[in-house]
Amino acid sequence: MDPHERRRQILDRAAEIFAVKGVAATSIRDIASAVGVRSGALYHYFPSKEAIVTEIVREYIDHIASRCRAVALGTRPPLDRLAALAEIALDSNVRYSGATSIWRREGDAMRRRVEAAGLAERADEMQQTWRDAIAAGIAEGTLRTDVDPDVFREMLYDVLWQSTRWYRGDGDTPPRDLAATIVTVFVDGMRRRAP
Repeated sequence: MDPHERRRQILDRAAEIFAVKGVAATSIRDIASAVGVRSGALYHYFPSKEAIVTEIVREYIDHIASRCRAVALGTRPPLDRLAALAEIALDSNVRYSGATSIWRREGDAMRRRVEAAGLAERADEMQQTWRDAIAAGIAEGTLRTDVDPDVFREMLYDVLWQSTRWYRGDGDTPPRDLAATIVTVFVDGMRRRAP
């Protein structure tokens, strides 16, 4: 097998195992067995189990951050930006379901890994993209001013995040349509009403 293909296989199988067993309960032997190699062969590709976890998270964050940056640089109206960000979140959570499951399972430990890997700034940039879209909606009068924008962002993002428990992206509803539905439900509740 080509070294790049083997590396990809290691990352994919490790993400699946970490998602089920947790990082601490997963051994290098577990990963090697799933890939069909001896434990020592994994060290040719990664220096440690922690390096494997870090790479899984790095790929996930890089994917989302680059797509969020494209939305931030665009000129869409705020509600269209929110819908695009929601689609990115859903699509990324499906595409990187292992990373999403690990993150959901490991919580605070993953945040520490992000900081240790120097990825906190990229993660903060993604969150800022959401904040900017919401702030723009408030500034243009589309979104309410009496709801804390950070609370709104967290609630919306958590719904998108938790949707991976039941949404796989392989049915009749593509990520774009589900994202639009979720944003519509949330934005209608957040939409500014005439006095």
